[in-house]
Amino acid sequence: MLNSAWAHVKANKGSRTPGVDGMTRDQVNAATLEKLREELTTGVYAPVPVKRSYAPKKQRDKSRGKKKRPLGIPTLLDRTVQEAAKRILEALYEPVFRPSSHGFRPNRSTISALRHVAYAYKAGASWIIEGDIKACFDSIPHHVVLNLLRKRIKDERFIDLIRRFLQAGCMESGKRHDTYSGTPQGGIISPILANIVLHEFDVWMEAQGANRPQETNKEYRARQTPAYKQLTRRIKYLREQLKQGAPFPKGRSAVEIKAELTRLEQERRRTKPSTAHPSVRYVRYADDFLVILNGASRADAEAWKANIAVWLKETLGLTLSEEKTLITHADETLRFLGYDVQGIRNPNGTRWARLSIPTDAYQSVVERLQDATRYRHAPELDVFANVNALARGWSQYYCYANDSKVKLSRLTGIVYWLTALYLARKHNQTVRQVMRSHYGRDPKTGHLALSIIDPHGKALFVWNKYPAHRSILSPGGTAIDLKPYISTTWAGGRSLERKAQGEAQAKGCCDGCGREMKKLIAHHPNRLRNAGSVKAAAQSGYEQDVKMLCYECHKDHHHGDTKHQ
Repeated sequence: MLNSAWAHVKANKGSRTPGVDGMTRDQVNAATLEKLREELTTGVYAPVPVKRSYAPKKQRDKSRGKKKRPLGIPTLLDRTVQEAAKRILEALYEPVFRPSSHGFRPNRSTISALRHVAYAYKAGASWIIEGDIKACFDSIPHHVVLNLLRKRIKDERFIDLIRRFLQAGCMESGKRHDTYSGTPQGGIISPILANIVLHEFDVWMEAQGANRPQETNKEYRARQTPAYKQLTRRIKYLREQLKQGAPFPKGRSAVEIKAELTRLEQERRRTKPSTAHPSVRYVRYADDFLVILNGASRADAEAWKANIAVWLKETLGLTLSEEKTLITHADETLRFLGYDVQGIRNPNGTRWARLSIPTDAYQSVVERLQDATRYRHAPELDVFANVNALARGWSQYYCYANDSKVKLSRLTGIVYWLTALYLARKHNQTVRQVMRSHYGRDPKTGHLALSIIDPHGKALFVWNKYPAHRSILSPGGTAIDLKPYISTTWAGGRSLERKAQGEAQAKGCCDGCGREMKKLIAHHPNRLRNAGSVKAAAQSGYEQDVKMLCYECHKDHHHGDTKHQ
């Protein structure tokens, strides 16, 4: 299992970042994994403290300043062990996790959670509790995690391994800090440990009456209003008459029956279909959750909030944030998993969930596109790759919004103009001149768009077609709310364009030894570690040469052997 776990860790881009021991991917081999296996078997394995770093936190209110979230970077060997432990825990707990849990689980995503919310609104939402657990991942008591694991796991050696990860500590500015609560920061195992703890909350919510089985058709018909029932019976009778055909009762014509049928169908759409059916729907994604009350009052929502806060504190040792845990009416807008959600009333009094793209999210993607096209020295292939990755990923996530067609259509225009202005600056031309040489029809989408010719002689078009709107109620969809990776390494000499040029020139042969190889590594002889300015670094990085080397020649270069230079 360790070999499979290491292969998964190595394939992740995060494996390029070493932990506090400084070990890199090249230093992990079969002997290293065998030694790790022996340490785990004999019980002498001890996790190393994680290296603490900070990542910017998403802020809806920019006036409060940018907050940062602490992250931990475990060593590569610790990540491998955590990946193996995670697979064991998933096999044990996935069968018992509740359908209301959607975060960090196979075949579930933010989209499946939003679909759950949409169905809850459709059932007659009145008040919503927006739950927020204060510093959830950092404040879970260790004894709670270990005691819950003992409910399903009898192997104390495995539980002791988890304990060691929990208490490994972290290194910051050369000093070690002990960890007395919380799951391993940045660890692979952290999400499933948090899910195991919050699974108890899911079970408790269901015991309190949340997410009860959907009522039967018989139960629903019993709640229907007399006016709605009468209209339904009459509409059914008229449809049967039209189906049977002439002669019609009382000498009526088909035109008269169709006119009455249309009038009654319009009247039924304005008629309240049923009386309120008090129910509670609950959905959780990681530590964010919604409690959607149907046919309830604000007082009921306040009572639910108070009971949840008490239970979380007494049972799991977690604190419900008073500031961020809000009670919102279904007619008002709330933010959940990157979408704005609002209950819209139908003419008959029922509701449906309208999903929309938040203004700040739209402004953020525009700013990132501007950053990607800001520098004239940036290689064309790098700029196009960055713009396409950002626009494609962002639009795929927000294609479920009801206003996606309007905003994504506008985004295609923004992408066009930003790219056109970048090319104009790049080649010292006007936009009209750029249009003559870089504008054509994209064969994949059929749209007119800007393009460049990559080093392999193929046309690369900029993103020009947004995905069609998808109903959140339609099955499928596993989009993840992650920021697309934008490469800025061209400023340091690691340009995608230069690499592609090197591949085209090498034609599959190593520039060092001349052997024909299926896989070659791009080697940048003049690394720019201490460039004075961004402009100087960009220009120099763009102009430097790249060698395409086999693994052995590339290894010789980095060990000081210059025989192939």
